[in-house]
Amino acid sequence: MDSHWLYHTNTMDTNEKTLFDKRYDKSHMIDTIDSFNVQCREAIGLGKGFAFSSEEQIDKVVICGMGGSAMAGDVARRFAKVPVMVNRSYTLPSFADSRTLLVAISYSGNTAETISSLRDGIEKGLQALCIASGGKIEQIAQENDIPFLQVPSGFQPRVATGYLALPLIVILSRLDLVARADQWDDMYAALGKVKAECEASVPLHDNPAKELARALHGHIPIIYGTANNTDLVAMRFKTQINENAKQPAYWNAFSELNHNEILALVRSDLLKNQHIVLLKNSYDHPENRIRMEIMTELFDGHHVPHSAVSAQGETELAQILSQIYFGDYVSYYLALANKLDPTPVELIEKFKIDLAKKTAQLS
Repeated sequence: MDSHWLYHTNTMDTNEKTLFDKRYDKSHMIDTIDSFNVQCREAIGLGKGFAFSSEEQIDKVVICGMGGSAMAGDVARRFAKVPVMVNRSYTLPSFADSRTLLVAISYSGNTAETISSLRDGIEKGLQALCIASGGKIEQIAQENDIPFLQVPSGFQPRVATGYLALPLIVILSRLDLVARADQWDDMYAALGKVKAECEASVPLHDNPAKELARALHGHIPIIYGTANNTDLVAMRFKTQINENAKQPAYWNAFSELNHNEILALVRSDLLKNQHIVLLKNSYDHPENRIRMEIMTELFDGHHVPHSAVSAQGETELAQILSQIYFGDYVSYYLALANKLDPTPVELIEKFKIDLAKKTAQLS
C-alpha cells in the first residue's frame, strides 16, 4: 500500500487509543481479519481437494448468493472466461439452461434467495454445485445428489470471503471457466504486506488503514472503483462499512459515474460530509486513470475531501484481494472509532425474523 496516499503524519496521535479502543471488539473480529492469509491458504486447499467435473459442456455460470457470499461470485466474475452472472434474486435468469453451471453459495446455508434459486435450478435440471458451511443447502444437496463443498463454520459470512471465493476460483479454473489463478505466492505476499502495515499493533502514523478510518470518521464514505476491475472492491468496501461500522456508505464505478454522478459536484454545499475514496490498481483502463486524475482536480476545486487507495502484488487476483483486505481493516477501525462492536448485525437479524414471520403468512 502506498504510504503516501493519505494524510501522513510524523507524530503519534495521542488520541489513537481512544479513537481505536479495541475493547469495543467484544467478539475479537480483529483476530479473524489478521488471519485472513491463513484462511486463504486453507481455502485453496479445499478447492484443490474437491473433486468436481461437469457432465456436459458449460458455456455460462450463474452464481447465486447474497451479501458476503455473493462477493465470492463477484470475484469469480472478475476473472471469467465465459459469461458469469452473480444472481441476487429468488429466481434464475431466463437464459439458464443445460449448458449453465449453477453455483449456490451461502455461508450459513440458509439464505432464502439462494435456496429459492437453487430449487428453481433443480426443477429445470441444471448442473449444480453448492458451497456452504451446512444448513438447508447442505440438506438439499444431499437429497438431490449435488456436489457439496463444505467450508468451516463459526464465522461471520463477511469475514469468510477467502473460504467462499478461493475454492470457487480453483474449481472454475480447473474447468477452464475462469482465467487460471495459480500464482498463489504473489497473493500470499500481497496479503502479508497488507497485514504487516494494517494490524492493530502498527501505530496510526504508520498504519494506512487507521489513517483512512480516521479520515472517514464522521463522514459518509463514497467509494469509487472502475468497471470490470475494482468495482467489486468498491461494493465490498461499502458493505463492510455498513455492516462493521454501522454507518452509511455508497459506491459507484468509472466511467459510468462520469455520465451522471459528476454533476453532484455543482452542489458542493451538500457534499461537505462526504469523503471520496478512489480505488486504483495496475489493471485500470488507461482512460479510467485519466478520468480519476480529472475527478481528483474537480474534487480539489469543489473542496470535496478525498483519498486514494492503491494495491499490493503483481497479479490481478493479488491486487483485488489486497484491496478487499485493506477495506476490511478500514471498516474495522471505523467501527471502533464509532464506539461499536463490529461483529453484531442486530438489525439484519431482526429483519430476518420479521421476514420469516410475514413470509409464513403467505403459505
